[in-house]
Amino acid sequence: MESSSEYSFKDETDQTAAEYHVVSVTGQSASRSPSEARSTPSSIMDPSVAGPSNTVPLYVTETRGSRSTSANSPQSSSTPLSTPRLANVNEAYLLRHFQRHLAPWLDAGDPERHFSADVAGRASQSPLLLYACLAVSACHLSRTANTISPDVADSYHERCVSIMLPVLDKPEFEIGIDILLSSTVILRFFEQISSHTPSNDPQRHLLAGSVYISSHVDSAISGGLASASFWVFVIQDIQFALTYQKCLRLAFAPFDDRLRRWWVAKPALSDGDRVNQAIWILAETIDFCYNSSGRNYGGHLGSAGENALKQRIRDWEAGRSETFTPLHVSPPDPRGGKPFPVVWYTTLWHSTAVQHLCLAKALMLIREAEVYDNSMEQRARLKEQISENLNYLFGIAFSADDEPSLRIMACHALCACSAWIDDPLAQNLLFDLLRRTERDNGWPWAYVEQRILHTWQGNSR
Repeated sequence: MESSSEYSFKDETDQTAAEYHVVSVTGQSASRSPSEARSTPSSIMDPSVAGPSNTVPLYVTETRGSRSTSANSPQSSSTPLSTPRLANVNEAYLLRHFQRHLAPWLDAGDPERHFSADVAGRASQSPLLLYACLAVSACHLSRTANTISPDVADSYHERCVSIMLPVLDKPEFEIGIDILLSSTVILRFFEQISSHTPSNDPQRHLLAGSVYISSHVDSAISGGLASASFWVFVIQDIQFALTYQKCLRLAFAPFDDRLRRWWVAKPALSDGDRVNQAIWILAETIDFCYNSSGRNYGGHLGSAGENALKQRIRDWEAGRSETFTPLHVSPPDPRGGKPFPVVWYTTLWHSTAVQHLCLAKALMLIREAEVYDNSMEQRARLKEQISENLNYLFGIAFSADDEPSLRIMACHALCACSAWIDDPLAQNLLFDLLRRTERDNGWPWAYVEQRILHTWQGNSR
């Protein structure tokens, strides 16, 4: 089976041979490491995952040009090399794909990039975390490059769940909350990209994540991989809520109180704290706007809650540091085929924060337009402000060279706010964005395309 051009392989044999004495080793002659022994047999993997050849180069201890056997010699032939973390080349390839291509999505709001920096290293020591990474990587490659059968992803997913369930059912099986939470959000990622229609999205890992996280409230502020996983879960919860215009799954109040006290107690907020605040403001806004039980916010109903939330948005904008200032902004050029501004930020997490805040403002304005009895002039003003915030959010996504997380956030905003987008040029570009993120990034949007088209067709009548 041929690989997509996006996943080309470079033959580095000559370069490697120049540095090491290379011995080709087949699966028969190589000993199996513990990680390989517990692996899915490579026979069920598509051979193309390992590259053009299944032969694995073994870099032995003898350096080229040196034959000294003296232990005291600086050019000793017995240079110590540790056993590789993963002996199975298919697993190593998939874990590397996760680290290079998928972990950055999960790190979009994290300046410390825990998923890129920590997960790959820790996965080789944790079968639960390993199989979660392999499952989502195999699923992504199946959807984008067509180099792996979907059955491979399902197999790793089943292995991961088979490890997780006994851990949850029997307290004597101990597992760190950071590994449990990170594995859960990665499995939710797997659910998101493997569910082609709403009816095929079982939300099991979204629900499981809400249970685990709600029983470990301190995970929101504990730092490290646990906190990083908490914020990834909040974003995943936001994505689900925006797609279906429903409340968050997360038990909101305990975290709201803990986070508020945590931020107030800090002498100074880092950029990471400000990003998390922006994400949380959008979570608050969704909880307020989509809460059918009374639009509760902070124990208040109606206008009191609305005013408190609007003040929280203003406080974030007033308190953000200069690092959140965009590098460059160019206005829209509709006549030139550019209905959205060009917006460049210096880091991905700054872009992520501003996208979340823009959507929070747009949702509050939409609620104001829909709930209150506004005059024609007031409604026109609200519509202009809604478009301004949405267009800035979309502009961030279109301006980024290749940041899937910003594109996907824009598509979720489109799901929630499509009724307020009536410019045909903007509609065409956004609809193309949906299709591109499905084709290039493996995120399924086909099930919302018809809904959005139906909304726009209704608005044009």
